[in-house]
Amino acid sequence: LNQPWYVQLYYYILNFFTGKWGISPLYQTPVITLIEEYLPVTLELAIIALILKILIEVPLGVISAIRANGYLDNAIRIIYTILRSAPPFMIALALLLAFAYYVHLFPPSYYMNPILSVHEPKFYVSIGGHKYYIWLIDNMPILNSLLVGDIPAFVSSLQHAILPALSLVLIGFGGVVRLTRNSMLEVLNMEYVKTARAKGLKERIVIFRHALKNSLLPSVTIISIIFSGLMQGSLVVETIFNYYGIGYLVAESLLNLDSPTLIASTVIITIVVVISNLIADISYAFLDPRIRDAI
Repeated sequence: LNQPWYVQLYYYILNFFTGKWGISPLYQTPVITLIEEYLPVTLELAIIALILKILIEVPLGVISAIRANGYLDNAIRIIYTILRSAPPFMIALALLLAFAYYVHLFPPSYYMNPILSVHEPKFYVSIGGHKYYIWLIDNMPILNSLLVGDIPAFVSSLQHAILPALSLVLIGFGGVVRLTRNSMLEVLNMEYVKTARAKGLKERIVIFRHALKNSLLPSVTIISIIFSGLMQGSLVVETIFNYYGIGYLVAESLLNLDSPTLIASTVIITIVVVISNLIADISYAFLDPRIRDAI
């Protein structure tokens, strides 16, 4: 600590790439062990939220384009405008109160029933005669319980993930809807779609066989960017639902002045966001020949 800041930064970066991230004063555990435990939980939650987001927002965008400027289109736009304007913590608290405390449809907190234990099947990959432990799979409660065939633990962990995942979906809701709607409207006005209609094809065939495939290209490429947004939104959601992911770890470290854990967690989240954005750029170039040929 008595060294200049740039010297401290040099040694921190050097130790970071060798796995020496320090000891957490809050948990009295190596920080890298905490990251291995908490990061997969958030990744799994973000993947579930991403799947729900696609299943909900893409169809709404298509419907909104088909019924452009109609009552249904206006209703969809009003709904996602309200949701995008609402504070993230308000959406999460509203879902928690509605479905956990009043309706009792989903459990309110944690990532599985405490009575049930998370199995550790110790997945390995063998390279050059050496076995490497896949900690990422072992610390995902839903995938872990499914792979070992523990149905009660799988159902419990899935039930606990629904409300946090739905909260992540509704936070920033409407981006994919707008993108799909605008892209669909653009495609529906193209000449090949007009030609298909002129040939007498049914509207359903024109939309789902000819227009939908090309209109989904922008939505597909933005998925990786959305995933990084879900990772960032996990801090609020995991804190409210007491869901033990890396967002919860960041909040606890911040409140308890656990600097080593806070810095490492922030760096890891940043790396995930950068990788997600890189995947988005690569996928866009791969899916769109015009971009690929221009590179």
